[in-house]
Amino acid sequence: MMDDRKTAWEDWIRERDDPRFARLKPEALDDLTVLDLSYKSYAGCYCSSMLAEFGAEVLRVEPPGGDFLRTCTPYGILYGGEGLNYLSEGRNKFHITLNLEKPEGREILKGLASQADVLIETFRPGVMDEWGIGYEQLSKINPRLIFASITAYGQFGPMSRSRMPDYDNIIQARSGAQYDTGEILPEGMSYDDCPWAVPTKAGPWIGWVQAGTFMAVGILAALYWRDLTGEGQALDVASAEAYACIEDWAAVWYQGAGVISERFGNLNTAGWLYCFAPTRDGAVFLGALRLEMWQAFADMMGKWDEWGAASWKDLATFSTREEQLKWAPLVFAETRKYTSEELVAMSVEYGKRGRLAPITPVVAPVCTPEEALRDPNWADRGIFTPIKDPVYGELVVAQAQHKMTETPIRTKWVCRPVGYDNEHIYLKYMGIGPRRLKELKEAGIV
Repeated sequence: MMDDRKTAWEDWIRERDDPRFARLKPEALDDLTVLDLSYKSYAGCYCSSMLAEFGAEVLRVEPPGGDFLRTCTPYGILYGGEGLNYLSEGRNKFHITLNLEKPEGREILKGLASQADVLIETFRPGVMDEWGIGYEQLSKINPRLIFASITAYGQFGPMSRSRMPDYDNIIQARSGAQYDTGEILPEGMSYDDCPWAVPTKAGPWIGWVQAGTFMAVGILAALYWRDLTGEGQALDVASAEAYACIEDWAAVWYQGAGVISERFGNLNTAGWLYCFAPTRDGAVFLGALRLEMWQAFADMMGKWDEWGAASWKDLATFSTREEQLKWAPLVFAETRKYTSEELVAMSVEYGKRGRLAPITPVVAPVCTPEEALRDPNWADRGIFTPIKDPVYGELVVAQAQHKMTETPIRTKWVCRPVGYDNEHIYLKYMGIGPRRLKELKEAGIV
């Protein structure tokens, strides 16, 4: 009976939020107009991508030469003239060009802003204001405008006017996250002795993604407030602050106990088991956030008696640096005896029939990007369904991360060349026809 209910639920929810049927349903933000003026900032671009996925009409405003982000790509590879990174973050946006360094370009921007709901910008604090198109000036034209600024260090504060750019690696470094990420530097050793034991960056642009996500949430909250009051407002997200918010317990630990969170390599200062372990054919992630899960792992590996698992009383005992360094080699010696797939199967089976069932340790394979793309679960949920873009052809980009029964997100196109939508958008919003547009282009305005 339980299995029947689960099957009935899966059939019911699949029918209603399968992304393959998203095009048949309305979009939550389809009446929203967003000006994305972000430049040299993946955070701003990511923020507007989230809004565009929900149906907002995002006008991506680039300088006539295009945005720097279009050039970010592995090994200089271009596809259809675009860097691989921008092919995913240009999705669902209309792309226009406008030179904001010229007075006439700013006047056109004012006309666009008068009709917009949201403006996203990533210039250094005060630049938009100096140009006469800052929040104070534009809010007089459009009191309902939500003016969203993402910068490295915020609109005020000692670092706010720094010329240090808002780059992801700088965000990670300034937030403190890089310092305590990476392999342990053994006591008495130097970086010359152990060149691998250095502060380590996250591979993806997670700092920029975090800042963009925070701003997207802030924009949605500001829209709700505007519905209640009719008032727009200015939003200020500092990228380093946004990333520092996911730095776990580090700030509280230091404030309360004066302890600086140091690098602990593959291990974790707050839990055991919580690490990657080698296998015969790769690696798995092990997780045991409760004592019973750590005991279940020992039992699954046939070490219940040898390791004295029945006598363990407190998981905190095993979380100390000394204990983890003692136990890690013992655990890794056991996991090396099996393939990643065998360990995952052992964990699932233990949760059914083991001594402590349904308690089970977490065992997850470490997948390559290719394995993730080919994962049948993600394929079934539509996240890597190829997109047939009218300009760039068929491409695979991550999509449909939100599954929603009534207003699902969707990827309608993946990107646009620089200024691709100039004629359509300038005619629609500003009444500028082809002849005038040509004059503006020749004058370097668009």
